[in-house]
Amino acid sequence: MLIKNAKIADELKDVLIEDSKIVKIADKIDKNDETIDANGAYLLPGLIDLNVRLKNDTLNQKNLDTLSSDCARGGVTTSLLIPDFLPRLDNESFLELLSAKVSALNTTVLLSAPLVNEETNKLNNIATLVQNGAAAVWGKSHVNSNLLRRGIQYAKMKQVIFMAECYDDDLDDNGVMNEGKVAFKLGLPGISKVSETSEVAKLCEMALYYDTPILFHTLSSKRSVELVSKTKNTYAEVSIHHLLKNDTSCDEFNTYAKIKPPLRDENERQKLIEELKAGNIDILTSAHSPRSILYKDVAFEEAAYGIHAVCDFLSLGFTHLVDTGLISMEQLINLISKTPAKILGLKTKGEIKEGFDADLVIFDSACEETLKVSDSIYSGEILKGKIVKTIAKGKIVYESL
Repeated sequence: MLIKNAKIADELKDVLIEDSKIVKIADKIDKNDETIDANGAYLLPGLIDLNVRLKNDTLNQKNLDTLSSDCARGGVTTSLLIPDFLPRLDNESFLELLSAKVSALNTTVLLSAPLVNEETNKLNNIATLVQNGAAAVWGKSHVNSNLLRRGIQYAKMKQVIFMAECYDDDLDDNGVMNEGKVAFKLGLPGISKVSETSEVAKLCEMALYYDTPILFHTLSSKRSVELVSKTKNTYAEVSIHHLLKNDTSCDEFNTYAKIKPPLRDENERQKLIEELKAGNIDILTSAHSPRSILYKDVAFEEAAYGIHAVCDFLSLGFTHLVDTGLISMEQLINLISKTPAKILGLKTKGEIKEGFDADLVIFDSACEETLKVSDSIYSGEILKGKIVKTIAKGKIVYESL
């Protein structure tokens, strides 16, 4: 496959792909091969999203296929599946079976090992799960501290990243959205920032003490990002939604804006933007967690947390962050491709280089489209940029109409 006239780092280049690898990048390549003319559109490394979930947190072949298809539409060629689905991924036999299933998907879907067996509340066999293909260890911060310590140590021993979801539910009275004026107006219990920051502080101390890398999963406050940015061996992940939306999206009891951690107030959102500009946020994710209308079209308190977002991830980032001048295109790619690859130790992904995997996205930044998905908090917005083609494992897995 030969891609011609592609914009890479503001220069037009040709890219030759053979056997799922990038074998040559040059000003001009003449080869009698399947040719794609990018017509000056961006050629970007495939996105690497370290925060995706299955629909309704349910594992079956249909949901796996749907996840891979949605990722392809969004230019996400590699994703990391959060393991809080059912049935639970608690043993190596199940992991081996699931690894075979995901390896057959059009895009690369990596698996993470759950820290704790939910039924027994005991530590899973982390070493064995990693040995059998888990690319990371994922756990909730508010578990028995000894289990947390041992999980962090196992992750260090097996040289994989430990991912922590930081939330102490004992600090909230069954809160369902951000604690603030909007929650008060709606008469809904709130989720405080301290329920997150207190756990982040604890994990930062553990990262320092045990000298172990930790990825802090879906942070929603400036204080959390500050703590992580000042701690060795730690990475801050923020979802695109916490940068672009605030808790007023939940007004009129809009359950499609109910996510966890919750959308914070406008003041906090602006502070997160400042942290992004300062370079203190390491990666962005779509926090893709799709829910059936059955779980959303109910009372706000009963509605499931989650948002369908991976399909629009790149266009949202380009429209609101790059086109507005907050960050450069290069910085965006670092946030959604290069640094995620580094965190997972994916040495041939995340950049466009000879010898790297042919995971690529042709992105036309000149296009504009109005998002018409009724169940999206971005519905009606004009998004700039359009994915023309997604190439994963050296093959075209998505083409726009």
